[in-house]
Amino acid sequence: MRIIQLSDTHISHLGGVPAGNMSLLADHLNNEVRPDLVVHTGDVVIADPDSARDRDAARRLLARISAPLLVLPGNHDVGESAEAPWKDLAVTGERIAAFSSAWGEDRFFLTGDAAARCGEWVFIGVNSERFGSGLPQEREQWDWLAEVADRARGKSVMLFLHRPLWWPGESQPGFTVPAADRQRLVALFAGARLRVVANGHMHRYRQAFEGETLTVAAPSATFAMPADPGRCLGPSAPGIVEYVIDGDDVAAELRQVPGLGMVSDVLAMPEFVAAVAEIEGAAPGTRGEVRDA
Repeated sequence: MRIIQLSDTHISHLGGVPAGNMSLLADHLNNEVRPDLVVHTGDVVIADPDSARDRDAARRLLARISAPLLVLPGNHDVGESAEAPWKDLAVTGERIAAFSSAWGEDRFFLTGDAAARCGEWVFIGVNSERFGSGLPQEREQWDWLAEVADRARGKSVMLFLHRPLWWPGESQPGFTVPAADRQRLVALFAGARLRVVANGHMHRYRQAFEGETLTVAAPSATFAMPADPGRCLGPSAPGIVEYVIDGDDVAAELRQVPGLGMVSDVLAMPEFVAAVAEIEGAAPGTRGEVRDA
């Protein structure tokens, strides 16, 4: 079975590099890769979780992908679960509902197919912004996770989400899933084999092991990141991650896509600057509402 993970597309209705890259990516997946499944691990839209125009533009572009597609939210899609959310855009039930109106459920559970040589696997996706939010939707997701963890007992598990569980090798408040939630999540799958955790959010490719679990961060489909020597991280360019599952074996590999544009300075993107101006120009008290803008 071949799975493609793409992440952090940051698409704007104004077009620009993110939209151009997504169009090229769709053609590349359809004509060259032909995966069995595509998973988008969040930050689908450029910045504003309340922009229906950005969601619609992203939905039209992603609809060009021929393979089955599952989309998970990032902080820019549903708001942020943090003590001090960026631009005061906190995750809310309304924003989760708006995301689901475009992409369907913000989580998934799939069982592997013996014919595709992955019959002993299960594939799970969660909304990382529900963790630590205190919303009723957080409790709902934990209840759901307890059910699917029981269904996954004895299987190999591949988990997808936006925020990383570890960064690198530790928690980083406001960036990773909170440590207590990570520990609870890992404990839920004690009866299974948590083989792979695949995240976005870092805007760079990274592959490492946490114990026996392979952790893979997908690069952004748009942004180029500089090296971070302090964390032993090299520079990262736009791309996708390919997973190949063959029986009990799993391999993950970065795939560069010819022709992708690279953005190294977000403030040089007219689409991002326009999105921030729209967020900051919203009338007081309206940020929790889903606007048609």
